Amino acid sequence: MKIGICVRAIQTDGNSSTAFVLADTLLDAGHEVTLLSPVPGQAAAEAPGRRWAFLSLRQQRWESDAALIQRLGRTFAEQQFDVLVVLTGLPIPRIEEAYRLLPASTALVPVVLGDREHVYEPAVRSSRLWNVLVTISPGLNREVERRVSGRPVRLLTHAIDLPDPALVANRAHLGSPLRLISVGRLFGRKNVLDMPPILAECGRRGVDVTLTIVGEGPDRGPLEAAAQELGVRDRITFRSIPTQAELYEALREHHGLLWTAGQGEGLGLVLLEAQANGCVPVATKLPGISDYAVEEGVTGLLAPEGNAAVFAEQLVALADPGRWTSLSAAGIERTRWLFSREVMAGELATLLEQVHAGQFPLPAARSTTRRPWLGWRAYVPPALRRYVKRLPF
Repeated sequence: MKIGICVRAIQTDGNSSTAFVLADTLLDAGHEVTLLSPVPGQAAAEAPGRRWAFLSLRQQRWESDAALIQRLGRTFAEQQFDVLVVLTGLPIPRIEEAYRLLPASTALVPVVLGDREHVYEPAVRSSRLWNVLVTISPGLNREVERRVSGRPVRLLTHAIDLPDPALVANRAHLGSPLRLISVGRLFGRKNVLDMPPILAECGRRGVDVTLTIVGEGPDRGPLEAAAQELGVRDRITFRSIPTQAELYEALREHHGLLWTAGQGEGLGLVLLEAQANGCVPVATKLPGISDYAVEEGVTGLLAPEGNAAVFAEQLVALADPGRWTSLSAAGIERTRWLFSREVMAGELATLLEQVHAGQFPLPAARSTTRRPWLGWRAYVPPALRRYVKRLPF
């Protein structure tokens, strides 16, 4: 099959990681794959060993949103994809208008990756234009089914790259202090400012703990200030880890992953990557989402969002070598059983067979669905709108 994958950006993390895993899995199965993005990263797009083709969807300087939508629709149609996969969250207003130009021979498959309103909304608006929608966790699946009753929704296992079994076999407890790592962008939705109070609470409970923070973002300054105020700045080290191999090695050097992200996460891939390397997650409890990535009390420990006392209580439990060994071993086994490339490839193959067999027909021809009113702003290039806004009226 000829398959297109639309993604927000071509970079080294976030939705791009999902796009790359999908592309590699489909390529390994013998399909032809093209990635399309409005925000191409030069380094990632031209990375050595890249097997997928690439098409830029970047909006031109004097191109209006309406003109962009028409151009994207023509591009989708001209490519004659058998399947067009769209990872939700594309920064293109009313992209569903472009879907109307897709030929009936192209199956449209949105993928919902996050538990956020701006992710659900386009999928709901375009529910009569897509053939089947895919989610990556049971919680997301239930929420989408509630919002688009009567339309087909399927759960697809999100694979991760598993480490060499020899590197994680019989992982030994690392002794004291309890070594924690946090991985991800430092900004509000990740609740990174919750980490200093958690470390301070651990100190009050007599747990010797250190934290390695991997990531940058606008909250780094406030995070350091909060840590200084609470007297735990000397417990924190910031580190840059540019490659996945180095990240996996770092995970194996730590007892646990401190994951304080809040509502909005779709799955939390780093939770899976940590467990695959024997690093035990102590994470925010998000029913139906993070508790799919983590089997509570078996492969990791969960705590309510923003509750430093319960997080610290879970870290006290993790400091026990016997408890850590049990959780670490179970996490390694569960990720290999549930989240391997082989599992994802099998589910993808089944889904594509069903698509090819016509099991997900459209309720009506795309061209006949009612078009919403776009408004005058859609016909004025964003660059011109910005210029006019700066004029001294």
